[in-house]
Amino acid sequence: MSYLILGSGGLGGALAHELASRGEEWLLAGRQLPKGLDPACYFPLQEVDPLSFDALFTLYDTATLPNVVINTIGLLHDLSHMPERRVEEVTPQWLGESLQANAWPHLALGASLSRLMTFESRLWLCTLSDLAGSLGEAHREPSRRYSYRMSKAALNMGARILAAEWAERFPGAGVITVHPGLMDTPMQQPFRQEIDPGLLQDPALVAPQLLDLLASLNQAHSGRFVDLRGQPLPW
Repeated sequence: MSYLILGSGGLGGALAHELASRGEEWLLAGRQLPKGLDPACYFPLQEVDPLSFDALFTLYDTATLPNVVINTIGLLHDLSHMPERRVEEVTPQWLGESLQANAWPHLALGASLSRLMTFESRLWLCTLSDLAGSLGEAHREPSRRYSYRMSKAALNMGARILAAEWAERFPGAGVITVHPGLMDTPMQQPFRQEIDPGLLQDPALVAPQLLDLLASLNQAHSGRFVDLRGQPLPW
């Protein structure tokens, strides 16, 4: 099996370490190479934009496509923006940036892969999402986080649409969206006082669960939104 991982943060790095320990073939694309990983298996992806994605996928103009592509790219906050707690705090700029970081990469990957795939291609595209973007669970989620949650809902819709398109164009390929749960990563650092420590998972423990889940998939799973156990979640 060969893997392409997008995003070198907490879970992206943990996935690369786990794959290295399993002796699998992998390439990690992200803003920095995590410690202890082989630089030969790293591609610097500094920006989430079309030029950067095009540069990455030129690697596959001559090389074989990976069996599994895992997109861990996501944005909850940055140095200038925190999640909105009131509707008055929503701005078109931050909503747009959230959509570009949380929803667009999945579609960009789908487009880049589609240009290189054939009817016989066998490939899985997995994108990490969040139950906070589920319309069916919206009433259970106490936090507002407008831009984050709306962009994750857009990601989920994009995943459903892409799965339906690939079922026609590339019936051997599949699309899966996974909610891994809360993880102890820098993304959650500003909110740790608000989170039960028992809910924060170590990315190093999440990584093998995610890889085992992906190894168990068949075409019937394509187009689903699931947790780490493979249980369906409401869209």
